Amino acid sequence: MKPTITKTPKTVFTTHDDTWTTLGEQLRQKYPELAEKVARFQESDQVIGRLVDQVCDLFPYEWQDRHAFYEGMILMIRGHNVGALGVLTEICEADSESYAAHYFLGYVCGSMGQYKQEVEWYRKALRIRPDIGQIHFDLACAFWAQGNDPKAYDSMKRAVRLAPGFATLDHWLTFSSDNLGRYLDIYGNEEKAQAEKARCVSHSYYMLGNAFVEYGLNADARSAFKNAVRVDPEFSPAYYQLGALHIKKLRNPKRAAQYLQKAVTCFAHKGDMDQVRLAQWLSRDSVPPENPGEAADQWLQEGLRLHKQGRYQAAVDAYKMAIKFRENFLDAYYNMGIAYGSLEDQGLETLDRAIGSFRHAIRLGPEFIHAYIALGAAYLRCGQFEDAVELLEQGTRLDPENPNLFYYLGTAYRSTQRYEEAVRSLERSANLAPDSVHARFTMALALLDSEKHEEAAEALKQTIRIKPDLADAYLLLGQLYATHLRNTEQCRLYLAKGEKLYAKLKDFQKVERIREILRIVDE
Repeated sequence: MKPTITKTPKTVFTTHDDTWTTLGEQLRQKYPELAEKVARFQESDQVIGRLVDQVCDLFPYEWQDRHAFYEGMILMIRGHNVGALGVLTEICEADSESYAAHYFLGYVCGSMGQYKQEVEWYRKALRIRPDIGQIHFDLACAFWAQGNDPKAYDSMKRAVRLAPGFATLDHWLTFSSDNLGRYLDIYGNEEKAQAEKARCVSHSYYMLGNAFVEYGLNADARSAFKNAVRVDPEFSPAYYQLGALHIKKLRNPKRAAQYLQKAVTCFAHKGDMDQVRLAQWLSRDSVPPENPGEAADQWLQEGLRLHKQGRYQAAVDAYKMAIKFRENFLDAYYNMGIAYGSLEDQGLETLDRAIGSFRHAIRLGPEFIHAYIALGAAYLRCGQFEDAVELLEQGTRLDPENPNLFYYLGTAYRSTQRYEEAVRSLERSANLAPDSVHARFTMALALLDSEKHEEAAEALKQTIRIKPDLADAYLLLGQLYATHLRNTEQCRLYLAKGEKLYAKLKDFQKVERIREILRIVDE
């Protein structure tokens, strides 16, 4: 039984035609003296000090000079970016672990339109504290400002993983955009500053909504998309996503039709007829296209576009629409399997769906070798090693010159402890693709399994020749020379290089392992 919900009347302040900006302007015109007093109060040291206190609560740190951080933040909040840049830079130079100063130094750079420097400072902050969702969120917005959608969505998905739920990131976006000086124009061009704020904030909500979709957090996604169109009532992609969400996830076709119609109107106004057609085809009440094959091709291209951006669940939905218009669409099934595999990489349990998609692709195209490779890799990932061997052996008969087939077949042989066959297959892969790091390194592992130590050492050296910064290869070589090959000098040489590489990667567990081996050697 569903719980009874008592509905209470709500006071409505705004509609799409009566935004907060319009309301604020009306108040300023009607009560100019009151508006001036409010503005002066908002700029007072007392209010700004409270804002900095809130920032310190959100990003706690044991400051060596708390006064300097407050000074830099106050300058930033008041829009004095050059002064803030100088103060925060001095803090970072004096204290290399001050992640908050690094972060807000990036924020100031972004306020100045220096997006490349903004990204660099955010990355420095994340190397110190990779667990803070708000930094990943602003990094996503900085990548978007640079026009790099794939990295933007990757960072936004990291933000969602670290701060699941709409409230946390919504609070940060609202707090920062309203209070931290990002959209403050101290030269008096307020209209331009507010327009830029609306553009950036609405797109931030849009990216956040798409990230929620990737993890199946549909209610949170809906909240984010609704905020996007609240800020920008003509934001067509957000209306489109709201329509899609209500059709596929929330099962509300009436509301979906309203959003999709609004999307069609906005897309048409901008002259984007491709998106107009997609929105019309998505609607359940739409007239079937005259040419279903053309619709299928367009949905496939839409899926590829979304996949390239890193929006894998949205890509899956597009491929399903392509299959709706062309039932036996091999390319759609194959790419849908790839998208499911990418969702698995994000931590979602979609590997079975990927396997099903690849199997169907092979049924539709028995000689489509890419599907064999992808399905073989999926079998290996889920531990179905014998199935992988059988499938990949069949693939090598169809295409005996494909290095990827032999690489995965060698890996499958090794997983079933058929080491000699693994070595032969991996050697074949390495000969077909001489610069393949994976083939040579895995061949070295198979040779180690076969206790062919000198050959394994030679394969590892060839691996290092191709990729000189592969720390694992140096560690294995050092272990080989410490144990079976008995060459202390070579052991120290390779382990010293491996230690430096692991230290650079901040893999201190491997660093300690190398030091333990060296202690045993020195004894």
